[in-house]
Amino acid sequence: EARALEIANHLYRPVGVRVMLVGLDIWSYRDQIHVSTDPEVTLRRFLEWRQQHLLPRTKHDNAQFITAVDFDGSTVGLANTNAMCTSNSGAVNEDHNTNAIGVASTIAHEMGHNLGLSHDTEDCVCGTSVLKYPELFSSCSRQQLSKFLEEINPACLLNTPSTDRVYGGPMCGNAFLEPGEECDCGTECKNPCCNATTCKLNAGAQCGEGECCHNCQLKPTGSVCRPKAGDCDLAEYCTGFSAVCPTDAYTQNGLLCNHGTGYCYNGQCPSQTSESQFLYNCTYWYCLFLKPSLVVFGYRDQSCGQLFCSGGWEFPVTSRKSLYKVGNGDMCNVATMNPEDNYPEDLDMVPTGTKCGKNMVRKLLFVAKMKKTSMRYRFLQSLCVSFRYVTINSVKT
Repeated sequence: EARALEIANHLYRPVGVRVMLVGLDIWSYRDQIHVSTDPEVTLRRFLEWRQQHLLPRTKHDNAQFITAVDFDGSTVGLANTNAMCTSNSGAVNEDHNTNAIGVASTIAHEMGHNLGLSHDTEDCVCGTSVLKYPELFSSCSRQQLSKFLEEINPACLLNTPSTDRVYGGPMCGNAFLEPGEECDCGTECKNPCCNATTCKLNAGAQCGEGECCHNCQLKPTGSVCRPKAGDCDLAEYCTGFSAVCPTDAYTQNGLLCNHGTGYCYNGQCPSQTSESQFLYNCTYWYCLFLKPSLVVFGYRDQSCGQLFCSGGWEFPVTSRKSLYKVGNGDMCNVATMNPEDNYPEDLDMVPTGTKCGKNMVRKLLFVAKMKKTSMRYRFLQSLCVSFRYVTINSVKT
């Protein structure tokens, strides 16, 4: 199992994703769940077990279940899509091959679904995809992964865990740079800069890898290592002293973007339309429901509330929704979330920083949670305010 995860890490490295094994649970005496030949049943049971028993015990982003049970039909793995960093972040995999590469490719495949990747079509460029077998990401997979990371912004993937959490302890050859190492290119090393046996740089090499490392040498000062991405972003440049690209920075909040239709906010140019397309792939709608027990918004604030969509995907990225009928008879969809999932509280609302008037932007005023019996209630007030009241932060952290 550890070898399979090492191979999966090797497969994901070209797209900037690292797979670090932080725990291994071997059920030697009895299964903790009933493993069915129906992969959907097994996936549901495994994710329930993960939520109840594994997450409280070990902090982790994703869990992969490997079993010798032969799943029905030709299925060798199953996972939820767009589930990374949520309570449903995991998959079930059949150990269908005596070669570790076989199960590693299945794990990488299913983890890809957790990261928002779907199966390739004929239009995808690249003969072999990580979603097929076993070495390269297709153009479609790269685009989908980039979209997932940028739009879902899964918080658990943005923090770099300490290498002392690596299962088995520090060792040269695990592809993680640890204290005392100048480089670590793994057991299947193809890096000409690094000595795989000693984890030291080869003679004449200044660096082993990184955005500011090229042909084992540090790139000159001023070399672009992260191009500008949109109106609200700034390019980053190599310092000439480090192989690591400087922290991503962006323009000051409040600057006009997207041809004057929006204001920059934390590196993005948020809008109702972009968030609706992200949630449902539909055009922006909003529906205002007034109840005596809820805060009544002002007219300007109505365009800053919860996002409702008509049409688009059957389910939003959260995989949960509610339906409401509006005055003209159309059905409005609203995304809902499992309380245990790690989604932002206001994911289903007009994004903070969205332009709602001249020098005015949307701001989440408060989040209040109430729990009554087995139900959870969530109240959010979203107002249209002057952007000087929205916190200015010029560097991503």
